Amino acid sequence: MSLSTYKELEHIPGEKGLPIFGDFFKFVNNATKYYTEQRDKYGDVFISNNILGTSVVLCGPAANKLLLVEQAKFTSNKEAWEVVLSDLFPNGLMLMDGAQHKYHRGIMLDAFKKEAMQGYLDIMPSLVEQLLEELKGQSKLLFFPFFKNVTLKIAGSVFFGLSLKEDLSKVNKAVTDIVNASGAIPVNLPFTTYRKGINGRKFLIDYFKSIIGERRNNPGKDLFSKLCQAKSEEGDQFTDQEIIDHLIFILMASHDTTAITLSLMSYFLAKHPEWQEQVRTEIHTTPLASPIQVKELRQLEKLGLVMKETLRLHPPLITVARKLEKEMEVDGIRIPKNTSVSLVFQMTQLDERNFTNPLTFDPARFNKVRKEQSKCPFAYAPFGAGPHHCIGYGFAEMSIKMVMKELLTHYRLSVPKGYECPIRDVPLKQPKDNLPMFIEAV
Repeated sequence: MSLSTYKELEHIPGEKGLPIFGDFFKFVNNATKYYTEQRDKYGDVFISNNILGTSVVLCGPAANKLLLVEQAKFTSNKEAWEVVLSDLFPNGLMLMDGAQHKYHRGIMLDAFKKEAMQGYLDIMPSLVEQLLEELKGQSKLLFFPFFKNVTLKIAGSVFFGLSLKEDLSKVNKAVTDIVNASGAIPVNLPFTTYRKGINGRKFLIDYFKSIIGERRNNPGKDLFSKLCQAKSEEGDQFTDQEIIDHLIFILMASHDTTAITLSLMSYFLAKHPEWQEQVRTEIHTTPLASPIQVKELRQLEKLGLVMKETLRLHPPLITVARKLEKEMEVDGIRIPKNTSVSLVFQMTQLDERNFTNPLTFDPARFNKVRKEQSKCPFAYAPFGAGPHHCIGYGFAEMSIKMVMKELLTHYRLSVPKGYECPIRDVPLKQPKDNLPMFIEAV
């Protein structure tokens, strides 16, 4: 079914932009600046044109609640995303709707239940400790590629049961190529960014095929094994290809988004040493059992506040798309059926109507006294909401806290005076300079 055209949406405020490309280059170069300028000019509902067509951009908690929860059954993830992701993530949860999505998500949830999560956590402490050994003797480091290596190794061990000694450089390249392709013009020609992403997917398919038989026959505590053994309430299991499709999407989503959050948390703690010392003191004074239990990580409250504030300022994915399967009205503006809409979490989370001094790093806004996120429901949604809420959120939070706990136990982080990290917004957030920072043993 075709999407709404510019002609059908011309009653909605906004700009047509350049011929063919629309505002594509403005969006790619600095999405936050682009969305801010358009919202300030046109309000919380406006059209946006790019090479893929015309969409309606929605900002604000009411729009998040309407599309992600209240009217979720009348929206399509698949038809909104498939134009750019169908070659890269076919049959991933992000490209499923309705009964199909419910069926696949239901089986996958088995891999994220309490018992499974504790199994993953049992693997992590010694794993993280070994990975941070690389920091010994270092005084300056590019933190983003470092964290990408750390999260990939964690994924390799916890997700796939692989040894830390295994060379995952080709897997890392494949994932990076897929992520870059998801934000590129979808032209499948030799030497294009998009073709590199497709080739990256082919590599991962072959890689997972080579080890899937072993995981079915000799399952461990890793997520790969859990997916191989997972069953629906009716006793159905995933096919090999379904497992591979889900693994590719999970690997991309967990690997890059977790590395991004770890990098930017480290950056903010380096920029705000008073918070770094509060978190370090909390780590040293909070007794945790051995082995650590999942629920015990919640005792690291200040670390949790820093993580939430980092995700508010810089959600790894700044916008999500949906296609409307019926006409809707937002802020008094009629949006026709078949329209592609974008919910821009970044704008809602940086809006002074929703948060006090929203551009300021202030983790205390999330504490038990202030609870700013509760005063304006659905204003804070870095992992989405409703039926498509990020299935791996709990795992990501667990991984982030374990890595930061170990890092801050042994090292103090700092940046040169006046340094501001340049950040690329799309396809996922990323430090443009790979985040050079100083580290000092404590």
